[in-house]
Order: sequence, then structure tokens, then C-alpha cells
Amino acid sequence: MIVDIMQIITVLVNIYISFTEKKKRIYIATFLLNLSQLLMYFFNKDLTTALIYIVIVIRSYLYIYKDKFKSNFIPYFAIVIQIIIGVTTIERPIQVMSILIPCYSCWYLWFSKDTQKLRIGNIVANISWGIYNICCGLYIILIMRAITITSNIVAYIRRKKELEKLKTKTAR
Repeated sequence: MIVDIMQIITVLVNIYISFTEKKKRIYIATFLLNLSQLLMYFFNKDLTTALIYIVIVIRSYLYIYKDKFKSNFIPYFAIVIQIIIGVTTIERPIQVMSILIPCYSCWYLWFSKDTQKLRIGNIVANISWGIYNICCGLYIILIMRAITITSNIVAYIRRKKELEKLKTKTAR
């Protein structure tokens, strides 16, 4: 039951993330999304992924204030910690994915400069998590992943069309 509630929250947050154009709001919503995912993996008794998600939640909170940081220490530190936690707690070979996907997410969330690139990163990460969830038998999550991927694709296409219209208007 708690996993289902977390997934409903996750779907709503992901749809919001898909369509907002303000990076700070994306980071706030991502923090809330990661917090709900942490609870979901904890209640599903996936210890390795839950422990990695503790790092993900902390780093996603720090990302909200990333403009105040003058260095790239946070993403690199988070990647190292995620790998250490993952390697020391891994229970099944498939959990390598739960170590690598957060490292990728850490990179694109920190270094992507616009919302379009964040959307592409979100699509790739959610496809990867979907594969992981299939391998772990968490099929209910696939509905959330499909909605997230679809909303990101729709938002990406919509924004791309808006940008092309603006480009055409300014070229005249």
C-alpha cells in the first residue's frame, strides 16, 4: 500500500518536473521525488538502493542551492559515496544498475544548463530505472516510469516547438 501511495506522489511530481521551465523548481520537485523513492525502496526492503537513495536525497537537497556553490565538489563526492555504499552493500548483480543510474543522474542534474537537457537526462534515467524495476519485479513502478517518460517527451517537444517559433520571430 505504501509503495502505491509513493508512486502516486512520484507521478504527480514527475509530471510537474516535466513541464516547469524554472530550474530551481525542478530541483525542489526532484528532491521531493527522491524522498518518495527512498521510502518506496525502504518499504520494499531493497537495502542497497535505499541506502544509495539516502545519498541521492541529500545531494538533491543541495542541488536546490547549487548556484551558491563555487565548485563541483558535491556531485563528485556524491558519486563516490554512492559507489562506496553500493559496492559494500550489493546483494544481487542487478543492483549494479542501482549504483550506476544515480551516478548518471548526479552528473546530468548538476552539469546540465537548461531544462531541455534536464528533460533528456530524466528520460534516460527513467528508462534505466524502468529496466531495473522490471528485473526486480516492481511492476507497479513501470506505470509511473511510463507516465514520467511520456510527460518528459511531450514537454521536450512542446518546448522545442516554442523555441523554434521564437527563433523564427526574432529572425524576421
